Amino acid sequence: MPELGSLTVELTISPGAPSLNQERLRALLAFAARHEGLTGTVGVWLCTDEEIADLHLRFMNLPDPTDVLTFPADVTDTDGPYLGDIAVSFDTAAEQAVDAGHSAQREIAYLSLHGLLHLAGYDDLTPEERDAMLRRQDELIAAFEREQPGEWG
Repeated sequence: MPELGSLTVELTISPGAPSLNQERLRALLAFAARHEGLTGTVGVWLCTDEEIADLHLRFMNLPDPTDVLTFPADVTDTDGPYLGDIAVSFDTAAEQAVDAGHSAQREIAYLSLHGLLHLAGYDDLTPEERDAMLRRQDELIAAFEREQPGEWG
């Protein structure tokens, strides 16, 4: 059984994604998992707007692309629980990165972290929940970047 806070990230990247420091993304998610007490495996799919729009329609009956979707799972295997899947649109991330004033790669990491926090039990349905979740997301990525400086791309 893995140690508490141990996270395996199964990363799938659709064609057309910006170059990304995959090990840094995995390290961020493992860092956050340790701080949130999560152990197990998570699937992360970096996809196009078209691909995430298909998921958004199939699972939420909403026809437009979105930035991130999270699909919790309740499956256990010998490597610990499968926590679920996170889909991040790298197209939407690139657009949002311009407004946020950072790289598309950092926005992909930020959105992946958002998905992981959903798997940890955070929600953003009310303004109060959203504020608390985004605050935690900001705290975690800032702490990670202080502890492990580097480039996302």
